[in-house]
Amino acid sequence: MFADEKRGVSPAEIHEDVSREDIVAAFRSAMVGHFRSHVPGTNINESTLLASDYLNHFHELVMLFEAIASEPQSFADDLLSWRPLTYEEHFSESGFRDKNLAIAAYRRAPPRIRARFDEAVARLHGEALTLVAEVASELGGGKRLDKTCASAAARLRVLIDEANAIANGETLPDRKDPDTIGDVGGQAAIDALFGTR
Repeated sequence: MFADEKRGVSPAEIHEDVSREDIVAAFRSAMVGHFRSHVPGTNINESTLLASDYLNHFHELVMLFEAIASEPQSFADDLLSWRPLTYEEHFSESGFRDKNLAIAAYRRAPPRIRARFDEAVARLHGEALTLVAEVASELGGGKRLDKTCASAAARLRVLIDEANAIANGETLPDRKDPDTIGDVGGQAAIDALFGTR
């Protein structure tokens, strides 16, 4: 009986009853349900489909800056070998339990959210490379190594927090550069540098 009923439905009737947006919403809901049911307790956000664990790659760099300030010779090689990894590279190389799921979810993340996240990550990559170069230049006996490392860690934390907020579907807080808190002109200059706000 079902087969007969199914044959009686024309493609035009299906198209009239269900909009493209409804189909996309149903697919998205099914995908979120799939990810949720297969990996309870995962760190993949159910609405953004992004895993903030990716940002550990940058948290490690912050810890490296802090360690170099006190023991430059012990950590210089680690600093000089640090390189930015894409989201997929990070999970492919990591011991993250749900790495294949994290990569699959990232590929299906809502396009606008993923674009904002990818922009934040691009800023992180650019700033991280700049900061690594700044700290590396001080390793040769610079007298400002402590201050350079502290500033580098603080600057990177601001961008990590922004990317983390996007990954977790949170409203972005107003970004403040730790060196110019309260300095509206300084914040505007930073935003202009990053091409935001």
